[in-house]
Amino acid sequence: MGLINHIKSLTPKVKVIIVCAAVLLIAAIVCIAMSARKGYLAKTMRLLHFEGSVNIEDGRGEAKPVTNNIRFQSGDALSTGSDGIASVGLDDTKIVTLQNDSRAEFQKSGKRLELKLTSGAVFFNVTEKLKADETFEIKTSTMTAGIRGTSGMIYFDTADGGRESIVVTDGVVEISATNPVTGETKTARVEGGKKIKVYLYNDKSEDSVAFEEEAVTEENIDDFVLKNIAENDELLTRVAAYTGWDKDKLKKAIKDLEAENTQDPSETPTPVPAEETTEEVNSPTPTPVTSPTDSVTPPPPPTVAPPTETPPTPTPSPRPKPPTNTPVPPTNSPSPKPPTETPPTTTPTNTPTSTPTNTPTSTPTNTPTPVPGPVYEGTPEYTDGSLIYVYQDDPDKLDFQGTDSEGRGCTCGFTKTADKYGNVCFRQNDYWVDGDNPNGQTELECDHAYYYYNLDDGSMYRVPRDRWP
Repeated sequence: MGLINHIKSLTPKVKVIIVCAAVLLIAAIVCIAMSARKGYLAKTMRLLHFEGSVNIEDGRGEAKPVTNNIRFQSGDALSTGSDGIASVGLDDTKIVTLQNDSRAEFQKSGKRLELKLTSGAVFFNVTEKLKADETFEIKTSTMTAGIRGTSGMIYFDTADGGRESIVVTDGVVEISATNPVTGETKTARVEGGKKIKVYLYNDKSEDSVAFEEEAVTEENIDDFVLKNIAENDELLTRVAAYTGWDKDKLKKAIKDLEAENTQDPSETPTPVPAEETTEEVNSPTPTPVTSPTDSVTPPPPPTVAPPTETPPTPTPSPRPKPPTNTPVPPTNSPSPKPPTETPPTTTPTNTPTSTPTNTPTSTPTNTPTPVPGPVYEGTPEYTDGSLIYVYQDDPDKLDFQGTDSEGRGCTCGFTKTADKYGNVCFRQNDYWVDGDNPNGQTELECDHAYYYYNLDDGSMYRVPRDRWP
């Protein structure tokens, strides 16, 4: 009662001030909560949209429910079926879309984003340039693309034997490709409006990696790229401005593509071949061939062997008129020896002669190259990471950023070299781990061992000592 009486004793002006202060405090709390949620969503990977058959697996390979806005964890994998398509927001400025029959794995550690494409195609759209301490990489088995504020598509070109390729629709993308057999790595810059394919030559010690560049126009742009551009008018304007492509031609290509898609179902019902097949089944009624045998077969015995025994049966027939017709078979009957002429089965002797000439393939000349390759034995020392070129003046020095055996984020310095068999390996120079150090990572001792880098799982395996250089 004392507090109530005290409030009642306040002047109207003081009461207004208290009420305004309370309202402002509540509004501030609401704003903080909303901004915190917005920041959470902006930094969270989540499924934005999907159609058709889509599957999500966690890092243990277990299925997760597929619903819009479901959160992605680092290590999750997304795959689409033959009728599937899915878009993932890596944050509020980075969106990737998987084509049908595609699969990608997602890794995120702090400000490092990595997408590993194992099949199909992925379209990427980054609306803002990355900050200096941010990285976003899309990897295939041999190619790595550093995305910093561009759009385009990375894919396995099924029309060219699954060759790893990239199309850039605006901005510039730095790519590197490594030949896993020779260990050679080459880099290239891909400008908007260009396409590059990666070629690997395992029989070369130098230039075992090559890039083929091709200009992309409004007429030969890939359908999946066109669909993604068509769904975003802001992106369409950005792409046309960067590449110089005619926006009207792009819109026309989009309309033509939509028209083709609508016509496809109408073209499928073609039942004509089914009718033709039934006619073909009925047409082979060679009644004229069987009729002569039927005329001779009135005696039931010939049914045991219709073709061979029918000629002898007409001869014993007592009717005079059939004999006048039967002289034709007797002319064949007295020549039972000619069946010995059937051995003209010498034709098969001609067919096998050609095959042995092709069999002497020169494969034995390729087999004597028993050079032991790298081995990935035991448990990897460092996992879930990638090698990064950080020294412009020395391409043999790289940093591995990932996770150590104790589950801590780590950065390890390596020098590129080769084991005693010539396989690419890396000698460790230093070892830093995440911790409580306010100035950054803490340096730990390392044994300067040699490691193989497995591109498939992003891990470093210790080289057996008998293979050290």
